[in-house]
Amino acid sequence: MKQIFTLCLWAFFSFGYVSAQTDCTAGRYVTENLFSSVDVTSAVTFGSNNAVGGGPTDLKMDVYEPAGDSETGRAVVIVQFGGSFIAGSRADVASQCQYFAKMGYVAIAPDYRVGLFFPSEVTTTLAVLRAAHDMKACVRYLKKTVAEDGNPYGIDPERIIVGGISAGAIGAIHAAYLDELSEVPSYMENDTAGLGGVEGNSGTPGYSSSVLGVLSYSGAIGDSSWINQGDVPIISVHEELDNTVPYNTTEVAVSGIPTGLVASGSRDVHARARNVGISNCLYTFAGVQNHVGYLQGGFNADVKAAVTDFLGNLVCGNPSNCAETQFVGIGETELRTIGVYPNPTTDVLKFRTDEVGTAEIIDATGRVVMIVTAGLGQNQVDVSSLPRGAYVLKFQGATIGTARFIKE
Repeated sequence: MKQIFTLCLWAFFSFGYVSAQTDCTAGRYVTENLFSSVDVTSAVTFGSNNAVGGGPTDLKMDVYEPAGDSETGRAVVIVQFGGSFIAGSRADVASQCQYFAKMGYVAIAPDYRVGLFFPSEVTTTLAVLRAAHDMKACVRYLKKTVAEDGNPYGIDPERIIVGGISAGAIGAIHAAYLDELSEVPSYMENDTAGLGGVEGNSGTPGYSSSVLGVLSYSGAIGDSSWINQGDVPIISVHEELDNTVPYNTTEVAVSGIPTGLVASGSRDVHARARNVGISNCLYTFAGVQNHVGYLQGGFNADVKAAVTDFLGNLVCGNPSNCAETQFVGIGETELRTIGVYPNPTTDVLKFRTDEVGTAEIIDATGRVVMIVTAGLGQNQVDVSSLPRGAYVLKFQGATIGTARFIKE
């Protein structure tokens, strides 16, 4: 894989909310394998909630600490596993946790609630909220162990970074940025209230779930406008042509099934972060159609260096070297809904746009089955040759528009 560009924004002063840290010496947080081995405490219960299929379930975490370390105020990296919110386990991120712990962090691999569900706009949003709520509960629990339990893991509760891979990254991003009830989609207000609002009810109420930053391996957010001035920094890694979690703003599919839920991937997350003045770094594999390939078969060396630099400087209150790399400006994408008719249709699908662009028709597996050029005004596409089923029309010009339709 070839790195094409890195996009960053960094304030040219140290973070006001991170004071000088006494543990930021001798290469801690920036030296790979600074510690030769790791101690693991497995299956620590940090919360509980109702499982996807119903009934209570405990939420557990594995704690990775550098062996033989005497430091008692260490920074924390929490890494949620991936799996489309359907599968996966905390053991899936063991190698990432080992990597961070050997640099001097306390690394946490937490559970979050996963399970089979029929993908739709509502059910997929609920899955994201479960992951975010469980991440927030993990953060609150860690802060509680410092305040009430004698700090058994030797952590600094003000230096907790939330992160994850794929679905886990989506959960981490929402845990950090979906922090106001007014940001919850209107169609989810009743469901969200029952789930415990934006904080959730997965455990340890009364403690803050605020964090220092976000690490996203191929993540996305439901609406980039949820990222606001004063929110925490973020580093993301993403393949540009990722067909599992979108790099830009488009409809999300779960296991290849379109959901009707539109999300903004790393490109637009970082465009938003730049526009509102949040320190950020985006590492993109342009032209690559893969999903977290940079973590498969060994951690990509360039990604490793970028993540190490950004997080190491973040937890120590220093500017990141990311600002020295090539800068490529990308504007935020305006998202809108396109009206299509007749719907359902048997032969011709009509739609209207106010700009020139390209229209793609995507089937239920996420495969692009047709591409046409769209002009100003009314357009039509002959879909008579398509098999019966549900499809998405995605229009892209200066803006992006999507619509779902049925071919009979």
